[in-house]
Amino acid sequence: MSILSGKTILILTAGFGAGHVSAANAIKDAILKNEENVNIVIRNFIDASVPKLNKPMVKFYEQNTKYTPELYNCYYYLKKSFSSKYDIAHKVYTPKLSKFIEDLNPDLIISTFPLAAACVNNFRNSDEGYFIPAATVITDVVDSMEWIFENTELYFVPSIEIKNRFMQRGISPDKVEVVGVPISSKFRVENKEHFPGKYRIIILGGGRGLFDISEDFMRWIDEFISTEEGKSLEVTIVTGTNKKLYDNLTEKEPLQNIKVLGYVNNMDELLKSHDLMMTKPGGATLFEAIYTKTPLMVKIPRLGQEIENGKFIIDKGIGLMYSDEKDLREILKNIASGKSDSILSFMNHNIEQFRQTIYPENIALYLERLLEKYENHK
Repeated sequence: MSILSGKTILILTAGFGAGHVSAANAIKDAILKNEENVNIVIRNFIDASVPKLNKPMVKFYEQNTKYTPELYNCYYYLKKSFSSKYDIAHKVYTPKLSKFIEDLNPDLIISTFPLAAACVNNFRNSDEGYFIPAATVITDVVDSMEWIFENTELYFVPSIEIKNRFMQRGISPDKVEVVGVPISSKFRVENKEHFPGKYRIIILGGGRGLFDISEDFMRWIDEFISTEEGKSLEVTIVTGTNKKLYDNLTEKEPLQNIKVLGYVNNMDELLKSHDLMMTKPGGATLFEAIYTKTPLMVKIPRLGQEIENGKFIIDKGIGLMYSDEKDLREILKNIASGKSDSILSFMNHNIEQFRQTIYPENIALYLERLLEKYENHK
């Protein structure tokens, strides 16, 4: 019988982007696949502490990242470089979150957001003798100090490079496991079919349905693929929660040659049936691309963690980066003409190579080992 059987596991997440919640759900699925008799509680750490702050904080984050990315980056890189103990934001949430933890009395706490991990660390510091093992899931390809705390027994990191950087920061290697950014196993594909002379591209917005290309450029693509030069391209646009854009592209001035979808629940199937993904470089999205063997096209990012994810895409050779729509137009023309076939093949090979260095299938095993190690501490 697994040591996980009969245990209560608290997974703390946040609503700042979709990746933290998707990671929490992926961790839950990985545990239940290994052992069904586990009580897993997923909670937004703000809702569990000061719920009135959740919507205002999410709105502030969205406005900040959209309109003042420079200000956001200033704060982000300060947190990246300095010890988390100097960030006192967690003091707002820790008291009531601590009460929530004490009432639930979990056997293990997993955090998928840095401020949640900070609150757990503070809870452990303020309640001597009340020991609950803590794990943290890094949801972008980053080594920021905002994720690192003395009272964390296990880190799940996205790549071997991040593990090495954590070790350089003094974290013991036996506390760091390389699993990628956890996403649903339904995205994983082993054999992907490609069709010579046909290039299937899917265009996605971020979690808020915001795109890095304009509606005018979408209409240029629609026109381009109707020409002899662009006829090898098949394009799908998923507008997600952006209802206004969906209406514009399907009703107001409907596109003629591009398939337009709204909010979907089968993203795994869509990615498996496309050859390239044009999107924002969020952590979860990045690993959905890796799992489905779908090279990326991303605009040079402006936000801290997305900048780091962008560096990873280029360093690993698993995607293309463009600076503006003029640049993207030339990339699409090269793809349509077949000039980029060797590059696409190279990126697919690199994705396959990278997938062999991460071990998401071992998530439950690593958590079992953690509980076994600290079974008698609580």
